[in-house]
Amino acid sequence: MSLTSSITSNTSCTGLELRMQADGSYLGKVCAVSVRKNLLNIDQKVEVAGTLDTILKKIPRDRPLAVTLTGKGILTRKIAGGTGDEERLLNEAFPNIKTDQFYVQDFEGEEGVFVTVVRKDVADTVLAAFDREGLAVLTITAGPFVLSHILPQLNTYDNEICIDGHLIHYTKDWKWENYRFESGREAEFPFKIGIEPLAEGFLTSYATAFQFALRDRLQPVILRVPAVEETLGEFDQKQRFNLRLSVVLGSLFILLLVNFLLYSYYNSENERLLSKVSQTSASMDGIQQLEKQITVNERLLKELGWNKGIRMAWLADQIGQTIPSSLRLLELGVNPLDQTESSRQRKDIYSPGTIRIRGEASDPTAVNNWIYALKERKWVKQVNLDSFSPSQNSDKQEFMITINY
Repeated sequence: MSLTSSITSNTSCTGLELRMQADGSYLGKVCAVSVRKNLLNIDQKVEVAGTLDTILKKIPRDRPLAVTLTGKGILTRKIAGGTGDEERLLNEAFPNIKTDQFYVQDFEGEEGVFVTVVRKDVADTVLAAFDREGLAVLTITAGPFVLSHILPQLNTYDNEICIDGHLIHYTKDWKWENYRFESGREAEFPFKIGIEPLAEGFLTSYATAFQFALRDRLQPVILRVPAVEETLGEFDQKQRFNLRLSVVLGSLFILLLVNFLLYSYYNSENERLLSKVSQTSASMDGIQQLEKQITVNERLLKELGWNKGIRMAWLADQIGQTIPSSLRLLELGVNPLDQTESSRQRKDIYSPGTIRIRGEASDPTAVNNWIYALKERKWVKQVNLDSFSPSQNSDKQEFMITINY
């Protein structure tokens, strides 16, 4: 249905009319609505009677909640003057009650103001039940005065209307002249919101949701409960933060997109220019020489054994961890030159994947134990003792070991 006010943001909320019965039970009427652009849709209508806990279990948990209290314990009087100080309104409307025991709500009517009060212990008990169920009440209203926001949308025919027992007299400009409640009285004709029929029993809960959805554009009728006002303030701050965060993230996304497009454009232009420069400055001889150099370097790397992927420092550290203290190393060669006769006749050829170790030992058992220790290493493929003979420079034995990895 189309709304009379301009709605620019997406909103969804739940309105609940909680009527307190004379026997201590409750009657709950739930109306869940969603607002999109200039349309308001009624998504769910539920009526349930019984205990307060029974009613609260029927309330949707996925959207903000606004509540209107009606029925037993709601007192309303019209006084002269306008809205203003809470204590003044209470003293004028109800001179004999204690102001610190009641929550107050005021609603400006024609030539006066309607003052509505609810005992704090009654309202706090209801709000505590909501809190136990994990339901955050963001606005709370007392009496039928929230209906003032939707009267212009209803199909009315004179200056008096009855909605679910609430008899309202109003002026041509929708100001309330008088109000009273007549239990059991019903409207003489069905109501419509725009062109959509809506049972009169759900009009108050619908108006409660309508007021919350448009609270920034309306003069809301609110029962002054500090705890609820604090909850609403926190909710609004979170909504504003989320909105600002969305704007910031959207702006960053646009900037990144623009940056990416510019980078892609200039990068492609740069590649095109580089290609053109390369084509005009490079010669075939230079390219062939570069290919020969690459081939030589690749062969040299292969001969040196660098393609094994193991760092020489790591290999030396591994050997140092296993060598017994009784052995003394004289020479350690990783990927050493091939010393065979055929290799010397051709050129220097390295032995990739080979470690050649020369050292001295006074006890051959220590050499054998070391060889066994090396064979336990995962990176060692084979260990050979090439020689073990008396040293020419000392009284010890000189040995030669070859490790393949």
